[in-house]
Amino acid sequence: MMTKMINIAPLITSFLSTYDAKQKDQIWQQLSQRVRSFWTTRILSNDAGPLSDVECDEIIRILDRNGKGNTRDDEAVAKVMVPQGAWRRMLNEFHSNRPLGELVYAVLCETDGPRKAALIDELYIKNAGQKNNLTGPSGNTVCAYLAAFDPVNNLSIISLKDRRAVIDYFGLAHEIEWDNPSIGKRIVDSNRLILEGMLRMGLDGTARTIACFFYRPMVKELWKGEETVRRIDNKSISVTVPTVPDEDDEESFDNESVRESMQMQGLVARIGAAMGFTIWLPKADRSRVLKVWRPSPGVLLDELPLSYDSTTTKTIEQIDVLWLRKRSIARAFEVEHTTSVYSGLLRMADLVALQPNIHIKLHIVAPAEKREKVLQEIRRPVFSLLEGRALREMCTYLSYDNVKEIGDLKHLVHMSDEVIETYEEAAE
Repeated sequence: MMTKMINIAPLITSFLSTYDAKQKDQIWQQLSQRVRSFWTTRILSNDAGPLSDVECDEIIRILDRNGKGNTRDDEAVAKVMVPQGAWRRMLNEFHSNRPLGELVYAVLCETDGPRKAALIDELYIKNAGQKNNLTGPSGNTVCAYLAAFDPVNNLSIISLKDRRAVIDYFGLAHEIEWDNPSIGKRIVDSNRLILEGMLRMGLDGTARTIACFFYRPMVKELWKGEETVRRIDNKSISVTVPTVPDEDDEESFDNESVRESMQMQGLVARIGAAMGFTIWLPKADRSRVLKVWRPSPGVLLDELPLSYDSTTTKTIEQIDVLWLRKRSIARAFEVEHTTSVYSGLLRMADLVALQPNIHIKLHIVAPAEKREKVLQEIRRPVFSLLEGRALREMCTYLSYDNVKEIGDLKHLVHMSDEVIETYEEAAE
């Protein structure tokens, strides 16, 4: 990955001129002490009784911006997207399940990077299959606990997705593996790389200070990819451009469905290549898709030959499979394996919102059992408010079985891509 040529110094200067790091660090020293005391005196105490909602809520307000009772001026780690009741149950589970509570506490206290990563991995294994919001694929909850316990050394950029976007955009590291290493290693390494990278760039502060820098509006809009577009009624709506792959909710998929979606992504790419198209795959997906599809030289594009603005291009780059002829996109495919079947549709809708006059043919590819869900979502009223055309007029459904049928057709090399229209289903 090449480092982006970004002059970050003026952003740091502007941030430090308005952010009182010394005062904020003093506040967080007090908050972290309350969290530490709560662990030792309540969670790990021998008192067999449950923790009260009142004492849990005091800690939840520190962990979660959306915690009950928080105000706009209160300090909190981040918006963690964990319901209040789930937080309370989780804290009580740490109290009643002593081995689990002690393991989480060991994670929080560990200062050696490799050992901390190993403990986080152990926690994920121990908690596997438990629907308690603790060990999701984004790392949000574990990172929130770490930031509250030690805000000096642990970033309150709690999402691995956000950390990846920050690292990639600002070129904070040339080599970091996102797909293969364990969740513990990704949490620990991304935390270290951002802290070290910002120190090199001139921002010398606590992890909390550095995280607040990245969430300043003028900085966040750079790496987060936010864009304002206009609806058909001339009202403005905000579109967040995805800069890294989606994080699927822990409960929404299993390994088998992920493997099947990878096979399907590769099959869609193979069909397009057989018909003479060049193919685009998101760079984060390539290593796994290329295990099931071997393109001929020159078929898989390294860069998109498009003339759209950077915001639109970032959106297009994250679509699962693109078929291109010369410098034009013919068809775009999103392979949906999640329960919500929603992330791909949102990406398609963002694209249409950003480019109302775009004429790409859009397809959602999903298993037959998700057919009704896909068609229902395409018909959502919000997608009819897009300037230009409603999403249902541009986007169709293809089942896994139908894509397999197309892939089995003889003489694909002599066929037009219009054969897809025989198999697709519109959301009437």
